[in-house]
Amino acid sequence: MKTIDASALNGRPRPRARILQWGEGNFLRAFVDWKIDRMNEAGGLDWGVIVVRPIAGGNPHWLNEQDGLYTVLSRGVADDGSKVSEARVVGSVLKEIGAYQHWDEVLELARSPEITVVISNTTDAGIAYVPTVKYDDAPQASFPAKMTRLLHERWTAFAGKADAGWQMIACELIDHNGDELRRIVLQHAEEWGLEPAFIAWVKEANAFYNTLVDRIVPGYPKADAEAIEQELGYSDRFMTTGELFHFFVIEQKPGQPDLRLPLAAHDQQTVVVPDATPYKARKVAILNGAHTALCALSLISGVETVGEAVTTPVGAKFLDRLLAEEVIPFLTLPKDELKAFADAVLRRFANPYIRHLWYDISLNGLVKYQTRDLDRLTAYMDRHGKPAPLLTLSLASWLAFYLGRFKGSDAYPPRDAAEIVDKVKAIGALDDSSAKGREAMVSAYLGETAFWGKSIDTPALRAAVLADFTALTQQPMTFERLGALIDAR
Repeated sequence: MKTIDASALNGRPRPRARILQWGEGNFLRAFVDWKIDRMNEAGGLDWGVIVVRPIAGGNPHWLNEQDGLYTVLSRGVADDGSKVSEARVVGSVLKEIGAYQHWDEVLELARSPEITVVISNTTDAGIAYVPTVKYDDAPQASFPAKMTRLLHERWTAFAGKADAGWQMIACELIDHNGDELRRIVLQHAEEWGLEPAFIAWVKEANAFYNTLVDRIVPGYPKADAEAIEQELGYSDRFMTTGELFHFFVIEQKPGQPDLRLPLAAHDQQTVVVPDATPYKARKVAILNGAHTALCALSLISGVETVGEAVTTPVGAKFLDRLLAEEVIPFLTLPKDELKAFADAVLRRFANPYIRHLWYDISLNGLVKYQTRDLDRLTAYMDRHGKPAPLLTLSLASWLAFYLGRFKGSDAYPPRDAAEIVDKVKAIGALDDSSAKGREAMVSAYLGETAFWGKSIDTPALRAAVLADFTALTQQPMTFERLGALIDAR
């Protein structure tokens, strides 16, 4: 079978190189590069991407083996409930360069007047300060240090002209990703003793944009790749899958220039806003929070996957009520937008093409509850004067999960830092089978600041969690029993 080539584009032209991208992974290729490719076709534009691989190793194969071409399969459940699998050949990526293999070529890109936008996703830990890096390293070990070196190369090449500045769109999954990249770049510039005029140019002529990215990208479809390639008529080492849903928020703060890359003008699922905070709160509370709220309940009930849970009446009822009653009322975006996003999340959870294991989601479950659900739990209590019924049930289920108080627990030990697991075990030891001992256990659980960042132990919440923990652990849990607990509240 032939390897994918330009004939798969069906006559679509290749764009010219205008974007420098740090990161060759599945996510950027199935999200930003895919969006750029669709934008080029919709708007008759020619924004092409040069990918720089920022690490020394990685995939033994290179995108250049396929002239930058690859296929993205968008798969999921449509609004009408039907299953959808759509293939698109992406032609926006032109070349891949290894930073460690061809650093001189990367520096040359900094001197190109055509390259005006930089995109990055160097993993969650990519935007990090490394104190040992030096200006003369070739290349520097960290991504922000590499960016500092490239910016200095550009400043020198264009004699500090303001219009030579770059727009940097950071897609790493950290808060204020663009701001953090800018901060570390300026820190390196100061520590390396670079020219004050250069530092001023970085601040005044370059823009660093914060973003929020949202698309599940499982990656290469190993299980059915051969059948897919037979259907497509070509082989593709870089084929990747993504869910149907995709949403990109770019924060253009007051004073920042308009974005050169006109994604939002051609893609309804890309928005440019002055503050991304409400969109982050929406994603964390509705998407991540729903995952966390149902996770331990599913595991202690013997339900292995997200899809299995949400396609049952019990799981669907739990999430419908959770989002409608205990989450959406405490978010700030318009209610119709929140409801539409919640509906999309439930379709995403039911995606038959993604087998998402609850046990994977359970990693560091207590801190996930703190960051994703605790604000809604406390807001509900403040507004209604009583604990939120479903979030409280979830809170109790995490205690049962970490203590292994459920059938089949040997196969699912808690996945967390050793000190957290040890703290939960010590708390569980307070339960001496007496009513007083069990209440002491729940009080210690709610009062542990290492779990919640503060004590959340109040008489009302303690009584509710104690009752729910007893109901969840007094006999083996099933989803049928869980349904009865939900109906009773």
